[in-house]
Amino acid sequence: MSFQMNFDDVYEPTSLKEGEYQLRILDAKIKSSQKTGGDYLNVRLEVIGEPTAKDINHVMMFPTSADDVKRANNRKAAILSFLKAFGLSTSGSIEPDEYVGSTGWAILTEEADPEYGMQNRVRKFVQPK
Repeated sequence: MSFQMNFDDVYEPTSLKEGEYQLRILDAKIKSSQKTGGDYLNVRLEVIGEPTAKDINHVMMFPTSADDVKRANNRKAAILSFLKAFGLSTSGSIEPDEYVGSTGWAILTEEADPEYGMQNRVRKFVQPK
């Protein structure tokens, strides 16, 4: 069996210039860090309307018993900002399976990664207006 395929339209995904973009959650999982043992929420995001853009991986650490008050608050505030930006429940229960497909807004920045080249990172989630 054979299959004919045209590769003329294949492109290398790219990063986007810094700015505000609408995002969709493609995947969300709770994982544990192999280095610290701490748990975190890992989301994979795509930029809506930008089919040539690279997907974005974003990690939000959960507070640990070793965190001081300030660090624990910053970690919770980051997760709260994410939940609000995507219109997700802020009841305190993190339900990553329910997040897939949700859309929200964020300000993205662009940075060079030695292994993956230019990448977008979430600088700040933007609350719905």
